[in-house]
Amino acid sequence: MRREVIYDEVFDAQEQFRLLLDSMARPGKINSMPDMDIIPPAGLNKASAMIAFALLNTDVSFYAEGEGSDAIESYIALNTTAAQVGVGEADFVFINGLYDAGIIFDAKTGTLPYPEESATFVIDVDAITEDAGDSELILTLKGPGIETTKQVYINGINPGILKAVREQNMEFPLGVDLMLTDKNNNILCIPRSNLFEIEYVGVEV
Repeated sequence: MRREVIYDEVFDAQEQFRLLLDSMARPGKINSMPDMDIIPPAGLNKASAMIAFALLNTDVSFYAEGEGSDAIESYIALNTTAAQVGVGEADFVFINGLYDAGIIFDAKTGTLPYPEESATFVIDVDAITEDAGDSELILTLKGPGIETTKQVYINGINPGILKAVREQNMEFPLGVDLMLTDKNNNILCIPRSNLFEIEYVGVEV
């Protein structure tokens, strides 16, 4: 496993950090990470790797689960120096969108005195778009940062994951935050302060 040497830890990380801040402040907005010439291991979208590069450091912990997770954890640890821990302790949890939803209930959700001490899930999906196209899953978001409602379309995610997140976030400010990435370097953030409805085309989930 080699370290990515073409990544500028100041300029690149700052640019991506600004994109992530914008995505968190404007849930439902689809931003695109720059198409950098990095080679993350199989099972980790480039945009997810760039999230790790921008947000993880020696003071941050992470966990990865699913196919290829050993290689993913080695890659993230090598390139960020973040601490690899168990899912219940991790600040960031990296999973594939089709993974089992049960992992959502294993992550930390913060405490009332320190709600910010919760996990952020970075979830790899196939596609995130503003147009229906061939997508089947529709998310309708509302809450802070959204004037009325916002619809986005997603391919490659287990709806059970989203339902588990919705359940975990019922006792706001406790809960988990979501950062979704796709194979085209798109990112979509859903803070735990936002509500969302899930449906397939013509069928509510």
